[in-house]
Amino acid sequence: MTDLSNLINHDLKLVNVTNAGNIFSDGSITCLLKPTNRDFNGKSKKPVYYLSAIDNGKSTYLSGLFATNDSQVFSADYKDGIGMKHIVKIRFADAGESMTIRAA
Repeated sequence: MTDLSNLINHDLKLVNVTNAGNIFSDGSITCLLKPTNRDFNGKSKKPVYYLSAIDNGKSTYLSGLFATNDSQVFSADYKDGIGMKHIVKIRFADAGESMTIRAA
């Protein structure tokens, strides 16, 4: 199963726009990026997008993407095997046609 740590240092390209969201892939990993569709009452910082991995037609939630001071960069996080939280930065370029994931 893919988790967000498996996407670090991957450069994904937009391959399809669907009603469910935008599909990005680098040939080995495929992700679905979709806008949030609900309110987060009581939360000071809310995700703008959800990122999911697609494997064998099944979607697995990876993380919410949170806005940063740079409109082209979002932050996301994951927990490792011992429960430590790690932050990644997701940069969009080429008018949203490419997505790069790097450790923060």
